[in-house]
Amino acid sequence: MTQQELLLSWLDRRLEAGVGAWLREQCASIAAGAPERTFHLAFGMAVRKTGTAPLAPTAAEQAEAFAAHAGWDLRDWTVDQAARAALLLALPASPATTTSIRALFQTADLGEHVALVRSLFLLQGNENLLHIAREGIRSNMGDVFFAVSQRNPYPSERFDDIAWNQMIVKCLFVDLPLWSVFGLDTRANADLARMISDLARERWAAGREISPEAWRCVAPFTESPGADAMAEALATAFARGGRDRRGAALGAWNTGRASLRDLVRAKAPELVPSLEDGALTWENHDKS
Repeated sequence: MTQQELLLSWLDRRLEAGVGAWLREQCASIAAGAPERTFHLAFGMAVRKTGTAPLAPTAAEQAEAFAAHAGWDLRDWTVDQAARAALLLALPASPATTTSIRALFQTADLGEHVALVRSLFLLQGNENLLHIAREGIRSNMGDVFFAVSQRNPYPSERFDDIAWNQMIVKCLFVDLPLWSVFGLDTRANADLARMISDLARERWAAGREISPEAWRCVAPFTESPGADAMAEALATAFARGGRDRRGAALGAWNTGRASLRDLVRAKAPELVPSLEDGALTWENHDKS
């Protein structure tokens, strides 16, 4: 089953029959080469047809999504976004389609913009749409930045380190979680670790906090040559106690390195049992 067929099958279970039929007719017409206006009208009209209810996937549907594309996490999707993704997938893969999507980006309202950036990873030739996602991480619209950064495979697949690091640091600035950033550990890099260490020291000096998840990005690089400042920042997080201590312990422990696990045993021995049995995770560390 194609990604578009999956979307349409999920929507068939949620939409009234007439709305589902309309969506399938629009997709078929667009795929058959209908004028560009047909796509733009359908994309704009979709929300009025479907409503904005959460998609609320079943476990089986979520498994289908993960099987179709690594990191396709449906928990934030709404039915109108799924419908718009199906319409986007109906567009033939061609330079003209890239041009059409770029034009859509220029005129999109907030809801359309969110649907577009959330769907980018599904589209053929999406490497030619990189600027849309990069604009998304610079956006002052919180919903757009959320849709780009949270549970979206596109940044991990397409961003260079500069754009990736900018996105992660902005997540820390606007208090969005890092555990829901797809590919966070695989895209770890020393430049990001330095940036976060510097940010932590600046915040501490100003009497402010930084998310404990920051240490997930820093800990893997604290033993690299010339990483004294990063190691010092991690040690400070251990010493601060509370959520900082839990974040530092998780970041160090999850590297799997014996030396860093020994550091956790020395600095936070009370956390070792919950780290060993998996009870302490990034999803619950702030609630302990």
